[in-house]
Amino acid sequence: MSSTSATARSLDADALPERARRVLPGGSTHAAREYQPPLYVVRSQGSHKWLIDGREILDYTMGHGALLLGHAHPEVVAAVQQQVERGTHFGAASPLEVEWAELITSLVPSAEEVRFTASGTEAAMLSIRLARAATGRPYIVKFDQHFHGWSDSVSVDLDAAGQASAAAGIAPATAALTRVVRADDHGALAAALHLGDAAALIVEPSGAHYGRETLDPEVLRRARTLCDETGTLLIFDEVVTGFRVAPGGMQSLVGVIPDLSLLGKVMAGGLPAGAVVGKRSVLELLAGSIHHPGTFNANPLSAAAGIATLRVVSTGQPQRAASTYAAALESGWRSALTAGGRSGRVWRLSSIIHVELEDPAAQSRLAGALREEGVDLLHTSAFCSAVHTDADLETSIAALSRALGRLA
Repeated sequence: MSSTSATARSLDADALPERARRVLPGGSTHAAREYQPPLYVVRSQGSHKWLIDGREILDYTMGHGALLLGHAHPEVVAAVQQQVERGTHFGAASPLEVEWAELITSLVPSAEEVRFTASGTEAAMLSIRLARAATGRPYIVKFDQHFHGWSDSVSVDLDAAGQASAAAGIAPATAALTRVVRADDHGALAAALHLGDAAALIVEPSGAHYGRETLDPEVLRRARTLCDETGTLLIFDEVVTGFRVAPGGMQSLVGVIPDLSLLGKVMAGGLPAGAVVGKRSVLELLAGSIHHPGTFNANPLSAAAGIATLRVVSTGQPQRAASTYAAALESGWRSALTAGGRSGRVWRLSSIIHVELEDPAAQSRLAGALREEGVDLLHTSAFCSAVHTDADLETSIAALSRALGRLA
């Protein structure tokens, strides 16, 4: 087959879904990308992306929240291009990893030291091992529905009866080491921690699912006190909120400093990376009793992209721009719901907007209806960026109005 015909085959929009089903479980590589009909993107720039069939779509998935600066930001692109020419993997230490870590420690209040991983999920796994090693305790406590990646220890939540229930494939003995409490149940949290055998409490400081279920900052303050009283490490999962809600993350806004923090997404400008940051006394266990390899820890491409991104976001200007845009979109979408006679709500955490219709059936179809109108969300949440425009705002409000009409 010639290179021309091979390229044509790879871009055959009609054939791709069936080809994907033959080689990918469910035809997808991520639970949040199982669109029906499938969506294949071939190019992105700024706040827009272009599909395999040539259509242009307005994007609010923004790399699952990683792209505060938008797609293909010129400074990030230049940094990655320059680094590709110098090498993609040295199999050795690089000056880039030091500069990247210095930027992170200068911005995140809890970050005395940094250990890089290849993803946020890996960061969560490592933080739990660190907590257990630092305390000598076996148990982990988490809030119900707070998301920390897909690893075994954090894939336990409460079922309809209020009992802990683990995801498929997790051994009962592993699940039994995770205690789950509701975020609003201070008594249950106190009881779980005062048993004295919990290594860590891990939470999303934004509330579950990056603020979809809001969390009163007072809960975090009480959690900090309880952890101090019981010798439990407090872990903030800021994979989504880190550098997005503020240069210092959610912890800088609520004024509660955890022992360890998890980072990802924005920290690498859209390339793969994660990190555990926090107390030097805990992180230094990685220089002794804890063996933590990782082929792609602080790989040069991610480091270059991360440095370029953090230099820009450290000013706070991108966060302000994204939040200002999100506030206008929140208002516009709320008005669209009212005008469309739909019961529901629209709310916002900084530059992240959540939409929820009162009718569950309509809610389940909302994201698909919006995609048909040329707007792509992550589930029914919109990650706004520093490069979304007034024209994008008008397009988005009109698209929601038409989508609500489709649902009717």
